[in-house]
Amino acid sequence: MAGRDPLDEQVARVVDTARAAVGDHPALAPVLDGLADLLADLVERWSLTLGEVYSEGLGVPVVAVLAEGAPAVLKIERPGPAFAAQVATLEAAHGRGYAAVLASDPGRGAVLLERLGSSLASSGLAPAAQVDHLTAALRLAWELPVALAPEVARGDDKAAQLAEIVRRFRQGDDDDRWGAALDRAHELARHLSASRDPGRDVLCHGDPHPGNALQAKGIPRYKLVDPDGFRCEPEYDVGVTVRDFSRAVLACRDHATAVARHDALCVRAADATGTDVDRVRQWAFVERVTTGLYLRWFHDEETAETFLDSATVLVPDSL
Repeated sequence: MAGRDPLDEQVARVVDTARAAVGDHPALAPVLDGLADLLADLVERWSLTLGEVYSEGLGVPVVAVLAEGAPAVLKIERPGPAFAAQVATLEAAHGRGYAAVLASDPGRGAVLLERLGSSLASSGLAPAAQVDHLTAALRLAWELPVALAPEVARGDDKAAQLAEIVRRFRQGDDDDRWGAALDRAHELARHLSASRDPGRDVLCHGDPHPGNALQAKGIPRYKLVDPDGFRCEPEYDVGVTVRDFSRAVLACRDHATAVARHDALCVRAADATGTDVDRVRQWAFVERVTTGLYLRWFHDEETAETFLDSATVLVPDSL
């Protein structure tokens, strides 16, 4: 009896790992259903050898590959405008501040990227050092012309979109534990929207947290991946760089210490990028809350709670 085709075995292994990582989330079901056929096609078209599957983070896992013998990574996403904007941003950067694109098929949700090193999130560096690396990468990323990307969906500005997320994702039993943080985030998002100056927009990465920065060989030492590629003020991106250190906030002995340490990060990031520290603080808070709400929707309740609990710690004593 003939043995199983090696390619079929490689594809089956990747698909099984992806299904185990993603679970039954409905947003990714169509991607998983067509993943085997897509992988088989890309292996032939791009001369790939499938390797290790990286299942960190949300979404379909990234696959380490050899592309005509050279190390690369294959990223699969749900095709659509968001993925098209991501690929367009990466291609326009030509490897400057962002991972370089080797091949792409946005219509089918596939992009082949240079293989970089481990993430900044896994580096063990202190939050201040991580912020330094993120802001260095952002300064290069913002060199791309803002005209490359449209505004966020439906013509709304980003702050208005986040205010709507707070409103829609809020649940009736949230008020006792997180009510003050949710109210504050909604208020700040509306303020950021009302005071917006489109003339200051840059082409934002959209989610420049430590997990989206991978070690590179040159300068900067980390390159960004997974851009959303929309236009917004630079303070938005800078706010995201200080958003993810929730456990450090929760480890502080009291409210005043937590606020002081978080504020020091905001000042450091704003100084490194020449941005408005007050708006950096505001974006960071709104993003901390909306990320928690999004993660809960994505069934990652434990991480969601760290974001929302840390936001509650950072709510001012008097509003």
